[in-house]
Parts: sequence; C-alpha cells; structure tokens
Amino acid sequence: MRLKLKVLLVSLLAVLLLVSVFGCGGGTKSEDETKGPTIVVASKTFTESIILGEMLVELLQYHGYPVQNEVGLGETAILRPALVSGEISVYYEYTGTVLMTQMQQPGMYDPEECYQAVKKWDLETNNIVWLDYAPGNNTYEFIGRPGIKAEYGFETISDFVEYSNNNPNNDFKFAMLEEWYEREDGLTRFADIYGLDRNNINPLFLGMGLTYDALREKQADFGIAFSTDGRIAAFGLETFEDDKKCFPVYNPAPTVHGDIIEAYPEIVPIINELSALLDNETLMELNKRVDVDGEETYEVAKDFLKKNGLIK
Repeated sequence: MRLKLKVLLVSLLAVLLLVSVFGCGGGTKSEDETKGPTIVVASKTFTESIILGEMLVELLQYHGYPVQNEVGLGETAILRPALVSGEISVYYEYTGTVLMTQMQQPGMYDPEECYQAVKKWDLETNNIVWLDYAPGNNTYEFIGRPGIKAEYGFETISDFVEYSNNNPNNDFKFAMLEEWYEREDGLTRFADIYGLDRNNINPLFLGMGLTYDALREKQADFGIAFSTDGRIAAFGLETFEDDKKCFPVYNPAPTVHGDIIEAYPEIVPIINELSALLDNETLMELNKRVDVDGEETYEVAKDFLKKNGLIK
C-alpha cells in the first residue's frame, strides 16, 4: 500500500512539473505570472528605427521588465497589424506615416497637430497608445552634392525649381527612390507645390541609402534624403530650405498596445524621458555612428542611455 501511494505521489508530482514547465495554454506569447506579460519590442529595418528599438529593449530590461527582442522585424505593413493584434507590444512609429498610410489623411506640417490626430484615432480605433513624440522630425530633405550652393547660388528649393524651369536642357541628375518618383505624396506633390516642370529633370533611380554616396562622388547633383540621416553632414552634402512646406512632419513616437500600458502604466514616464532627448541633431549623430563609423546599433543605443543617465 505504501509503495502504491509512493508511486501515485511521484506520478502526481511529475504531472505538476510538466504543467509548470509547459503551461496549460497554447498561446504564442510567453507570460511570467510574477512579472506580467512579456513586452515584445520591435522596429523597422532601417538604422534609426533599429537604434530606437534597441534603446527600448535596453531601457525596459534595465528596469526589470520581461522583454522579447524583435528589433528589425519589418516595415509598417508588417508592424502595424502585429501591434494591433498584440503579437508585438511596442515600437517607434512616425506620426506622418500613420496619418497618411493608416488614416488615409493628407500630410500635416505642425508636429503637435499631427500627433494629436494619430493619437486620438489610434486609441479609439485600435487600442494603441501613443506616448510622447520626440522633437526630432525625420522628414524628407532636398539635398545637393558638395559645393553646388556656391556654384549656382541656390539656398531654397524654389531657387532650384526656378533655375530648372528656365533651363529645360539642364543636365542635373536628381537622385531618388523609384517609389518616391511614383507616389502621390512624392514627386507628384513636390512638383505641384513648387511648380516644377517634371519634364525638365533627369531622375536617377537608386536603392535605399545609395543617394548619399552618389552625391558625395558627384554622380548625382540633387537628391531626396531623410533629414536625420548622419551621412548628410558626414559626407559634406548641402541642404536646401523647404520654403513652401512641401514635406510633412514625421516625428518618432513609441506606439504601445493598450494591454501593455494597462499591465505596466509606470513605463510611460520611463519611455517618455528617452523620447524627450531625441532631437534632430541627436538622431543624426546616432545614425552617423552606425552608418558612417561602423558601430553596432545595440552598442550605440546602450552607450546613449548610459551617457544620459537612463541606465547604469
């Protein structure tokens, strides 16, 4: 009888052990009952977004939260559905991107107005919470090869357009993504706002990031870039004032699934403190350290957090 009881107790303990190890459910997300749900941190695939994602990972882990690193997961078309469904928990999105691609609204040019619009819509429609946006604005930038300002006396985009329209046989090479050439909010809007005769430009279609090298090597004269890219200053490229406000705002801000905020409301001020530090000059320097200096994204992220007292 004792032996049977002993065998029964051992079997029961084995079952309990299996339950404790594998859990009772078939969900795709791990959950530590003592800490709450795992925070799945994601990002897009370009340098700035990856750095911001790594910052979130380091910051949240430092404060003791269970984190799953999915940095570099994909672009908006992948990240947005995953965030809405709860498959991921948080990533830095850009205000203008959601306004135009998700809400199907025209671009805005006031950071606060754009932020409030996407914040209200996303909370009511998708249970997505927008934390504070960063002061940095990663919008489009019209740039030129080194020395071209002095050569032609251009300071603004209007200066370039006036010259181009009056000199239809100019041989300027205008570097851009083919996507930007075709998009309604790309060259079409640019030409409409500035009155540019599209027949007077010579588009040079390049892949993501190659515009900077082409301008530095003087294989192109002008191009469309991103305003926080560190290669603009590092390569001595020249920027032109968007004097007719063609390019809308794209401020990065953490977008968080509402369930995570409900579970961990105290993460809001922790993350907001980080976002407040991210102005254009800071983002350009961080991007430069990766794209020009060759540092690893996670090392740049961790170093920034330490230097600013956000982690030890």
